[in-house]
Amino acid sequence: MPRTHLTARRAGSIPARGSWSLVLVGALMSLVLGSRAALAQGSIEDETFADRPVARIEIVGLDRVSEQEIRNNIRIGAGQPYDPKTVRDDVATLYRLGHFEMVNASATLQPDGTVVVTYRLTEQALVRDIQTVGNKAATDQELRNAIPLVPGGPRDDFLMEQSVFRIKELYKNRGHYLVEVTVDESRLKESGVVIFRILEGPRVRIRDIEFVGNAAFPAKQLQAQIKTKAWFFLFVKGNIDEQQLIDDVAALDKFYRDRGFVDVRIDRRAELSPDQKEAKLIFVISEGRQYRLRAARIEGPGGRGTLRVFDESQLQSLMVIRPGDVFQQNLVKRTLQSIETAYRVQGYIDVRVQEAYYRVGEAPEVDLLLMIDEGDSYDAGLIRIQGNFLTRDKVIRRLVRIQPGRPLDGRELSDFVEARLVGSRLFNDARVTAQEPDPDDPRTRDVLVEVKERNTGSLNFGVSLGSDTSFAGEVSLSQYNFDIADTPLSFGEFISGRGFRGAGQSFNITAAPGIDVSTYSIGFAEPHLFESDYGGSLNAFYRDREFSLGQYSEQRYGVNLGISRQVGDFWRAGVGARLEHVELDDFSPFTPIEVFNDRGPAYLSAASFSLSRNTVDNPIRPSRGSVIDFSASYYGAFGGDYSYPFMRGGYTTFLTLDEDFLGRKSVLRLNTQMGYIFSSAAPTYERFYLGGRSFRGFEFRSISPKSSGYIIAPDVPNNNPVGGQFLFFAGAQYEVPLLSEMITGVVFTDTGTVQNTFGFDQYRVSAGVGVRLYIEALGPAPLAFDLAWPIVSQEGDIEQVFSFTAELPF
Repeated sequence: MPRTHLTARRAGSIPARGSWSLVLVGALMSLVLGSRAALAQGSIEDETFADRPVARIEIVGLDRVSEQEIRNNIRIGAGQPYDPKTVRDDVATLYRLGHFEMVNASATLQPDGTVVVTYRLTEQALVRDIQTVGNKAATDQELRNAIPLVPGGPRDDFLMEQSVFRIKELYKNRGHYLVEVTVDESRLKESGVVIFRILEGPRVRIRDIEFVGNAAFPAKQLQAQIKTKAWFFLFVKGNIDEQQLIDDVAALDKFYRDRGFVDVRIDRRAELSPDQKEAKLIFVISEGRQYRLRAARIEGPGGRGTLRVFDESQLQSLMVIRPGDVFQQNLVKRTLQSIETAYRVQGYIDVRVQEAYYRVGEAPEVDLLLMIDEGDSYDAGLIRIQGNFLTRDKVIRRLVRIQPGRPLDGRELSDFVEARLVGSRLFNDARVTAQEPDPDDPRTRDVLVEVKERNTGSLNFGVSLGSDTSFAGEVSLSQYNFDIADTPLSFGEFISGRGFRGAGQSFNITAAPGIDVSTYSIGFAEPHLFESDYGGSLNAFYRDREFSLGQYSEQRYGVNLGISRQVGDFWRAGVGARLEHVELDDFSPFTPIEVFNDRGPAYLSAASFSLSRNTVDNPIRPSRGSVIDFSASYYGAFGGDYSYPFMRGGYTTFLTLDEDFLGRKSVLRLNTQMGYIFSSAAPTYERFYLGGRSFRGFEFRSISPKSSGYIIAPDVPNNNPVGGQFLFFAGAQYEVPLLSEMITGVVFTDTGTVQNTFGFDQYRVSAGVGVRLYIEALGPAPLAFDLAWPIVSQEGDIEQVFSFTAELPF
């Protein structure tokens, strides 16, 4: 504290009269200066400290924590101007470290006008041990894994709250809905031991779900909208999940609003049995009235301004919901999307359509107001691409389809481009955004395409099982972003995958040895030959197959070449060439004489033309759209042992007949195929067969004209198939979700025939049920298991009730 130094006489002397006034003045100065010093050490918000230089930083109260860690986490420092906000932020930062129970800051004004900032810290007590008490349904180790606290660390109230929450979640997932978890604060303060006291309560299972107040829809229909299910032995736990109940209420609310119930109110409660082991879940619904749309009005933004691009009558024609319709929220959303799309295709990418509705009088009617902010139209500028370290720009530009200088199509920006880029399987993620207008050309906006490349190469090991193909192992090396011209500069570059990549080509080598079927192939495909719109493919293969029905084996090897072109968004046309060597052997005395006569070796060649149209929404798991395919071939076009024309076509359509709130779809698939060989001279191994997975209920390849004799008895007819010239198939399959989207069930009917003449006199019909398992880790194709029974069969047909197919990667 500053002092006032006074001049004094020797001890015992008496001051002169004039000196008394000096002593009095000195005493008063001492009191004033002492008062100021006492006030100078205090609040960090004192305005007298502002902008004064900081002399030093003092840190008090540290024991375990190093002073250097504190200085690393504060922003204020010696020599800087004093700023109370910086000190406040430092206090908050030190609290967030989790080391301290108390953090105080003070500032002291020094005689030279500088400021000393002092941080007084009280460290948190150490957590010496963590214990759980009262747990029976969960082991100590299970609870310990759920607790983020660590013994030996400082007390952290946030982590303790998280621990309580996680312990409760663990118990609730096991059905202990009434579980209570507390922390023994007294033991923690006394000894540093964190004790979680658990009152488990009984295991509560939902035995019944009831809907109260629902007059418009039956309980069964509402039950389909929620995820919470009543307990069912082995299949459904029936636990009460509060978060899921919130989602269920939202699902029911949306269900009603999508059907015009604007005033709907929904709540839920759980009623426990006297022993608190069972619960009835009750959804209380106040439906209100079902509203209809009386009229719709369209205005500029905020009810002001005029519409420049479309007039009101044109926009009214784009509306999905019409006056008189039930006021369904989903139809309103589709209306907004329809209008926005009409603007966006013309370059008005900033268009915004907002909706509001108003009740009209006492009747259950509403008026809909659509407010449209058209924005401005823009042309596309430069297409900039980022994130492609391996993939060439030209591969991405082919998928973008936005042309500089043309109106900037908003559909490409918002819907198509990103889906196309991700759907190419070259990228994990893609983002397409329009940049700010060019200052020199305000009507032009560049487009930025950002991609995240994925690993497009893989070495796969697996096995396949099927009722048609028996057991086979598989080893394959594939790369679908291949670049045949990008030779690696070093062996290390080849191993790291930086060679032979980036041009969007496909390359595959497969070795699949099996019991009945062994296949070895190598293939290459270029989607844009010589930078054109034509794609090309080349595939070489060897296949060895044993046929138990007929008792012989077939060996093939050959080459397939193809050139195709995409025509529009859905059509593809192509031509191809096929060159093969075929030989049959390993005959038994009971091999059909027709097969033996075609034993070869034979050389096959064929030129083909194909045309297809594909509009399915998802190539792996389609729910809508159709596929049309047609092919015509001429065997012997390049020489060979056989010469004849061949035609085949098919039509498959997918129809979504039902979709629940969670997006699970029930899909009907209708499939029709027809083929004809214009010659009876076609060899048996090129003829048509049905059965097995291609016609369930009948053995593989058994639907076919039968043999006229054996090798040892050429004149004894038998049931061995030898193929036919005419094929017709028509089938229907309905697939419904059973458990989430992973397990689905199917019901189906297969019908058709294979004959030597055009006709339907040898027609077959079968029907059955099956299960599909969609397991992501095993690949996109489902495991399929079917039971089928022939309804209409022909003499000599061989039935096969169970058929399946499964591919299992290692």
